[in-house]
Amino acid sequence: MKTLALALSTLVLISCGSSSPEEDTESSITTPDNVQQNNEIVYQDVTTPTNKLGAWIFYIDETTLVHNNHQDMANYLASVGIKRVFIKISDINYNWGSNKIAFNEDSVDCGEWQDACEPDNLAHYKQNGIEVWAWTYNDIGLYEDQADMLEAAVRVGYQGYVLDIETEFDGNSTELNNLLVAHSNRLASLTEILPEDFTFAATTWGNPKDHSMDIGLIDDYVDVHMPQTYIEKWGGSYLTDIAAGIRKGDCEYRDLGAEKPIWHIVSHEDKILSGDDLDTFIKYAGPNTSIWRIATSSLMTEIEAVDDATTTFKSQDCTLNNFDL
Repeated sequence: MKTLALALSTLVLISCGSSSPEEDTESSITTPDNVQQNNEIVYQDVTTPTNKLGAWIFYIDETTLVHNNHQDMANYLASVGIKRVFIKISDINYNWGSNKIAFNEDSVDCGEWQDACEPDNLAHYKQNGIEVWAWTYNDIGLYEDQADMLEAAVRVGYQGYVLDIETEFDGNSTELNNLLVAHSNRLASLTEILPEDFTFAATTWGNPKDHSMDIGLIDDYVDVHMPQTYIEKWGGSYLTDIAAGIRKGDCEYRDLGAEKPIWHIVSHEDKILSGDDLDTFIKYAGPNTSIWRIATSSLMTEIEAVDDATTTFKSQDCTLNNFDL
């Protein structure tokens, strides 16, 4: 694992939110303050050996999904240059009594999400050269049950895990710490089977100050921050000056105590961003950028137009280690 930090104590949108497979509910979206223009910002070219462009899957069996089985999806993602996929593995808020994780001798029972807990399904992505990460929406309480989702991800072969931390933890460092401690302790208990390069991450607001989110606390426990930098939702200057919006997010995270890498997630469910806009976002956000989310064929048009081979990016004073692969 890259960083099993301190005693590990820790997309909106229509977000990586906590909703049933039948419902894609929308979390509250707060538009950040206007981007402050600074003509003195200096951008420098950074070239990386490759990129790790990512894409998020909400539910593989959504009827309108561009491909709704893992084998076809893996082949499709490889064809459009995706190097990292994020698959929802469970949901503490969806019929948990029926979907509670159960560990058997050589398998894991994930209820409604069993497809995400089958190693054969993960193999389709790995065989296509795609890293496979798990994610789940998180909530207050049942912290050991939530940590079961992390253990399930480790046991079935995921290479990373992302906590989705949103409105329930706004201004609530006590419960946030409880969530993080439970996951830290569980990771520590899995040392013997934890892959050396397993990555533990958290996604939350792209504008955490507006939500009183304790980024410094999260930083103590994660390897990577993945802010939901949803410029389609925010509009205004965030669409006309994409570079400035990304720098604002980077600097806000740094101001709040983030020392770990920051990998931005961009939303493209409103079909506002063009392929060129997505290329610009990736250029300034870096090689670990990911897109929320794989959806209908129509919404994939712009994502398919992205330059998936790009290896030249623009860094600024708050970029720091964001471009590390």
